[in-house]
Amino acid sequence: MKLHVLLIAILLLACSKQPSEEAVEKSTQVPTVEDTTAGILNQSDIDSVYLISTYDYSDRNLDAHKANLKELSDSGAFSVIHSVVFSILNNKHQSYFSSNLYYELLFSTHGNLFQNNKEDFAFIVYDKRFLRISIVVYDDSKNTYLELYRDIKVNNGLKTVECNYGSFGTLDYQIGEELIYQRDYIIKNPKLHLEYSVCKIVEITKDDDFVLEEACFVKGFSSEGHSLCISTSSVYNSWECLTYYPNKNVFVIFYGQAFAD
Repeated sequence: MKLHVLLIAILLLACSKQPSEEAVEKSTQVPTVEDTTAGILNQSDIDSVYLISTYDYSDRNLDAHKANLKELSDSGAFSVIHSVVFSILNNKHQSYFSSNLYYELLFSTHGNLFQNNKEDFAFIVYDKRFLRISIVVYDDSKNTYLELYRDIKVNNGLKTVECNYGSFGTLDYQIGEELIYQRDYIIKNPKLHLEYSVCKIVEITKDDDFVLEEACFVKGFSSEGHSLCISTSSVYNSWECLTYYPNKNVFVIFYGQAFAD
């Protein structure tokens, strides 16, 4: 009898040490993006942290910056560039910019930016009303034009990444700084400015300008698919790329590359 009781006790003890089916299932699962922490843009981040354009900070003294952009516009250089960019647009976009004469077109690109298999566009413009550069995106599925930072929100996902990367100012302001840096060159030969890719809608895995092994990524954002990539240097191969996050109707900066020549 004692032997029988002892055997039952041993069996009960062994069973109590076996992991449950639920525990086994969890332990063998591959961790998802949400299970890790470093370099991840969480839902709460997307909901609460949006960038304000550098131009819209009331405490920033941008008088010199704006005066330099106005000089480029007043020189007629922007007008020359506008005429070239305008001439290659379809009638719909020409009608829009003809109705918004305060915009001077400086660059345009197109592709499946809003992930609807449509012909979306991005335009770099000089806004003569506010003496600033703006990035205007066109959502073909909704037939709407939106300014980044103002009409549609932008989140800097790179703030979650621990790598040696940083930049000053929002992308619209950085483009303005690059134009000012090239001021003499642009005034002398405005059309040559168009040979320099200011922005493009592209799959970065299929474009030689992007050196992925030297860049900063936000985990959870695939490098597959189309992104809006902005050149942040006319001298070095430096870029920042945004992807559209449809569930939140927000653009997220998920890729940064500096001095990757």
